[in-house]
Amino acid sequence: MEPVDCWSQTSYQVCLTERTCDCGLFQSLHYPCRHALAACAAVSIEWGHFVDPVYTMASVFKVYKREFTPIPDEKMWPPWYGARLKPNSAMKRKASGRPVSTRIRNEMDAIERAEKRCELYRGEGPTRRGCPNVPHSNP
Repeated sequence: MEPVDCWSQTSYQVCLTERTCDCGLFQSLHYPCRHALAACAAVSIEWGHFVDPVYTMASVFKVYKREFTPIPDEKMWPPWYGARLKPNSAMKRKASGRPVSTRIRNEMDAIERAEKRCELYRGEGPTRRGCPNVPHSNP
C-alpha cells in the first residue's frame, strides 16, 4: 500500500493468517489493530473474521448468566488479621477551596505589591474596614 501524506511513514508487517502485527496490539487484544484493518481493506477481506469470539455479545451475556451472590453485611465478615492499607495523605485531593497552582514560577512572575489605601481619605495604612476616620454605628 502507498503511504498517505498525513500518516506517519512507519511501516508494520501484518500476517493475517497468524493474526500478528509488529505493533503488538493484534496479538495482545485478539482484535484487529488499524494496521490489520488496512491490510484487510487492501486485500478485500472481511475484518470481522479476525475478531476473537470473546468479544461477541453471546460471550458477554454468558458471563452475566450466572447469579452473583450479594455481599453480606460487614458484621458477618470474618476478622482480618493481615496487613492494613493506609492511604497516602499527600496524594489526597483537597476537598474545597481554590486549587493550588502547579505552575513553576520564576523572577518574571514577581508582583510588586502596592500598599493598601483607605477608600475614604486615600491614605496608606488601614483599609476602609479598619480606618479610624470612618464612623462606625453601634447597634
